[in-house]
Amino acid sequence: MSELRFNPNISAFTRQDGSPSIEDLLEAEQLQPAHRLQNNENPLGPSPRVVEAIREAAPTLAVYPSYSDIELRRAIVQVLGRGLEPEHIFTGCSGFEALELITRATLAPGDEVILSSPTFTGAYKKVAEPLGARVIDVPLEPRTFRYRPQAVLDAISERTKLVMLCNPNNPTGTVISAADVEALMSDLPEQALVVADEVYHHFVADANYPDTLGYVLDERNIVIVHSFSKVYGLAGMRLGYGIARPDIANTIAGLQRGFHQNKLALAAGIAACGDQAHVQRVVDFVRAEARWVCGQFDRLDIHYWKPAANFILFETHIPADDLQAQLRGRGLLLRGQSGNGLPYAMRLSLGARAANQAFISALADILGAAPG
Repeated sequence: MSELRFNPNISAFTRQDGSPSIEDLLEAEQLQPAHRLQNNENPLGPSPRVVEAIREAAPTLAVYPSYSDIELRRAIVQVLGRGLEPEHIFTGCSGFEALELITRATLAPGDEVILSSPTFTGAYKKVAEPLGARVIDVPLEPRTFRYRPQAVLDAISERTKLVMLCNPNNPTGTVISAADVEALMSDLPEQALVVADEVYHHFVADANYPDTLGYVLDERNIVIVHSFSKVYGLAGMRLGYGIARPDIANTIAGLQRGFHQNKLALAAGIAACGDQAHVQRVVDFVRAEARWVCGQFDRLDIHYWKPAANFILFETHIPADDLQAQLRGRGLLLRGQSGNGLPYAMRLSLGARAANQAFISALADILGAAPG
């Protein structure tokens, strides 16, 4: 078992610059979005069991929730299987907070965090830089967005404490292969911890996707981050968790505040875990919509990257900021990727068929293509 050095200090986090969101811009323009296709939300929503569990818990909100999240962790490991125990799990108020807890447990001023852009860069920087850490970017291969494990290993120094893997990667929707993850893990120095951010893992159908749970069970230096926001449809509940060997999970969980999970989140998470049939319905629905949208992109001769998540990265000849504004004027919210160094690329969150059809129709019109 490799030893990790954790930071016992708890540091405050700074806010971002307050720049307006797409929703803020719409409000300023007095427009109502017809279709929200920018936040990778679940178009089918949560399981009916979740709604019922929240309804049953609501009358008891005057009473504090359980101090422990043990029942939620038991529900999670029952779904995950593989011999995992509740001690392998720590929970957070969203996958983002799980990332915060990890960085607070591991980073001290002057430490280094490696990421590979384009990725979930803003979030990773937000949880690392306020702690005084230095973020090192080892970019993915251009155009293919393939991960470069040897380049990452070459960038690791004695101050490197975290290596961030977003898989499937946001915003590209591409997968880091099992072979590339193994190449990284096989030469990872003992002081470094890999963070496998896998909040979209349910949607993956790629046989080359890595078995990161196997690394956890082998007591390697890795922590996996999952979320209830995506396939479970609980983005508004803010619930996530991490998976790691027990000593790592326990150290990270030690930074949780008292009563860190509210009653509704606990009830919702347990109920969501209990309805895996709903999870499969969501996965099947999203994959079907991905095939339909990709077929439309082929028809319109629009370049896109094969999606492994519930969103698709595509590009046109129109600058992304301009296209985003034109679509916004038609009530369609998408996420331009100029901030990720992709000035002509946009990320489409897969919605219901009516929303996806409205997007394709508007895009074809903007590009001057005949609708089909």
